Amino acid sequence: MVPVFLFIIGIIAIFIEFFVPALGIVGLVGIGSIIASTVMAFRRYGSPYGYIFLVLSLVGVPGLILIGLKSFPRTFFGKKLILWTSQKPEEGYVSSDTNRITSLVGREGIVVAKLRPSGIVEIEGKRVSVVTEGEMVERGKRVKVLKVEGNRVVVREVE
Repeated sequence: MVPVFLFIIGIIAIFIEFFVPALGIVGLVGIGSIIASTVMAFRRYGSPYGYIFLVLSLVGVPGLILIGLKSFPRTFFGKKLILWTSQKPEEGYVSSDTNRITSLVGREGIVVAKLRPSGIVEIEGKRVSVVTEGEMVERGKRVKVLKVEGNRVVVREVE
């Protein structure tokens, strides 16, 4: 009877771990309880019952966790915790204007804030945050955009 009780306590503790921010402590207690119940089943009742607990532990618990993860979004808590809307570019949500930045390749600008190795360059009247390939460039010097890597604009001083 004790192994069954420990197993149920373990399942409940793992289930509670989904809802309580306890840094995994409740989940570890649940896993420990399930392992203890399996060991006790082997010792008290022998191999057949021990293997039943082992199969339940290795197949049933992950199965219950998967079922919980699948059904969680439809629960009261899931509906409150999960963000259901998305931020679409058509609605104005853009992380960066990559088309504008990519079009800067090959263009020249003037250093507004000293590049050591990052700083501000004015290109066609717009200020752009840039980096050099490692060298320092003084304010007022001309630089050329070599490449764009994501949001990172790489420049080199024009001789």
